[in-house]
Amino acid sequence: MSAEQITSLLQRKARTGREAHAARAMSLGRALRLTAAKQADQLMGLAMGTLSVTQKAIASEQLEKQLMPDSLMLLMDGPGEQVAAAMLEPALVTGLIQQQTMGNVRPAPEQEIPRPTTATDAALCAPFVEALMTRAAMMPESPRDRNLLEGYRFGVWARIPRQLLLALDAGAYEVVEMTLDLAAGTRSGKLVLILPEPVAEVQQVDDEATEEVSKRAVTTKLDKQVMELHADLTIALTRLKMPIQKVSSLKAGDVVDINLSSMAQALVIDTNGKVITRGTLGQIDGIRALQVEQQNTNKNNEPRRRASDRDELDLPDVTAGQGGDPSGDEDDYDVDLPSLSDVDIFGDIDDLPDMPDMDELSAEADARMAARDSIGDGGQDRRENQAS
Repeated sequence: MSAEQITSLLQRKARTGREAHAARAMSLGRALRLTAAKQADQLMGLAMGTLSVTQKAIASEQLEKQLMPDSLMLLMDGPGEQVAAAMLEPALVTGLIQQQTMGNVRPAPEQEIPRPTTATDAALCAPFVEALMTRAAMMPESPRDRNLLEGYRFGVWARIPRQLLLALDAGAYEVVEMTLDLAAGTRSGKLVLILPEPVAEVQQVDDEATEEVSKRAVTTKLDKQVMELHADLTIALTRLKMPIQKVSSLKAGDVVDINLSSMAQALVIDTNGKVITRGTLGQIDGIRALQVEQQNTNKNNEPRRRASDRDELDLPDVTAGQGGDPSGDEDDYDVDLPSLSDVDIFGDIDDLPDMPDMDELSAEADARMAARDSIGDGGQDRRENQAS
């Protein structure tokens, strides 16, 4: 056998050994696959299977392409102030909620319209996602895979994708996409985990210049994110009542008198029509602007209990003696009072009348009760004779 044949044989043996070890090794995808089935059964009694698991690395600039606007978006707080995200498709959310509330998963209608997600959906689905990440983090053989999932807890529900993007501020991410099967094919949906790359533990360096540069960079990034936030203000110039017949007859070109002479009483209202504050409506550099009124503080409504607050309050002086000067001598208030030991509170006991004999009183009471009973018996006999 030539040297080339021997080398080829050794390579085939080594390749076979690597493939066998890889089949037995616990990868991140296999850990998530096994953990999903166990946690669904333990938490909800739900039969869950994993149809596929894919994993890919992306940069932070590619995060927006991975978002699913109609999905339930959860922010997960991790170690070292890291933030991860979990997104659940509407079909998966519906199945998890049905299993927890009704005890079974129902098939999806032919034309099911996804409904907007709510905080209640997040509260019902977050325990499963948190248990999945926590349990699966202990199984992979690779330390990097364990660090990807380790230490995450449910933080908050993200109402819109923009809130998710603002919270995810790491440089690189691992995106794990799982397709889950519920109740033997009754429903299926995707669970996407967006995991930041683990932060390597480094020794603390006592360098004030580096720390100052880092703080300045974080502040600049935060300022940029805050200034890019979009906020809608609903302004009402006035409110008026009008019959529904008149409203329905309005057409283009009609003029409605709102009886408004100033823009200083504009109302800022929320989505429910409740007035939040008032302000003056105007413009700055050709852009509509609102100058909000300064809110009255509660300083005058707070209780004044300290001695230092007495100077500002119009209170009478209750520390002085009645009708006297508090700065006077203590001897001015001395009054001759009798000693309590000399006061006779009982008077002359010998002048009290004698008490009657208790035996005689008892006999008189018995005699009166016997006479009353005899009268009552006679009345009853007369009623019985009349009845007969």
